[in-house]
Amino acid sequence: MNATLIIFYIALLVISLVYLVAGFQKVSGREPMKSRMAEMNQGGVVMLLIGMAEIAGVIGIWLPATRPLALLCLMPFSIGGITAHIVLRHNFRERNIPAVLMIVLICVAFWLDPSFSIVFN
Repeated sequence: MNATLIIFYIALLVISLVYLVAGFQKVSGREPMKSRMAEMNQGGVVMLLIGMAEIAGVIGIWLPATRPLALLCLMPFSIGGITAHIVLRHNFRERNIPAVLMIVLICVAFWLDPSFSIVFN
């Protein structure tokens, strides 16, 4: 296994862990996710749907046939989180750095994806 594939799978693993934790917190209605979503005027149904979509995206990134689409579909969740935290004037480092890192990792995974063949051609 070459270094490119190792970086690719590390990126997928980190993306998976972050989105699984966030998705399960939303689906289960746990704090602090519940209060953060309420602060953005997002009720239980919206929070549940976002959580389910995040979990489905994590499943999709591990299936080579759906990986490019799943990676692209996960990115708006990070972009939306950044936008919401900026509008609500939250501390940038505390709330937005993880979302920015997810965007970077999604781009890295998308670029290095051997099933999509951007780099491996």
